[in-house]
Amino acid sequence: MSLAFCALALALFPANILVTGGTVLSAALFAGTLLSRQVRSGGALVTMLAVAAIVDLISTLAGPSRWLAGQALHPHGVPLLQYFAVSIWWKGTLVPVIGEGDLVFFTASATVMRRLGWPETPALLVPLTGLLAALGVGLFAGFTPALPFLAAAVILYAWVSPLAKHQPCRG
Repeated sequence: MSLAFCALALALFPANILVTGGTVLSAALFAGTLLSRQVRSGGALVTMLAVAAIVDLISTLAGPSRWLAGQALHPHGVPLLQYFAVSIWWKGTLVPVIGEGDLVFFTASATVMRRLGWPETPALLVPLTGLLAALGVGLFAGFTPALPFLAAAVILYAWVSPLAKHQPCRG
C-alpha cells in the first residue's frame, strides 16, 4: 500500500524532494525487510555486509554511484540521484545524504541482528553508528561510500561482543 502511495506521489510531484525522499525511505524499508528474511545467521550477515561494502566502494569510486553523483552537479532537469538517495539542495546543488542501498542494508542489518537475539539497543545503534561515521567523513571528504562503515561497525560488534556470538536464528 505504501509503495502504491509513493508511486502516486511520484507521478503527481516528480521533482519534489520531499516526495522523492519519502519514496526512497519507503522503498528501502520494504527492500531491507525482504532482504533480512534471507539472512539466517550472524555469519551470513557478516558475509552479506562484507560483499555489499566492497560493491559500494567500487560503485562509489568508478561505477553507477559515482555517475549519479556527478550527474547531480548539472542543474538541468530533475537529477536522477534524487530518486536513489535522500538528498538536500545545498547552494544550488543536489547533495546526496544517504543512498537507498545504504538504507536497505541498514534495515536488513538491524532486523537480522534483532532476529538473532542480539540486544535491541546495539541492533539499532551499531549500524546507525556506521552510517553516521560515513556521513561525518562525507562532510569533510565529499562523496563517501557508507556501506564499508556500516559493515565495519556490525562486523566489529559481532566479533567483540559475547552477546552476538553463537545466537540461533529465531524465524
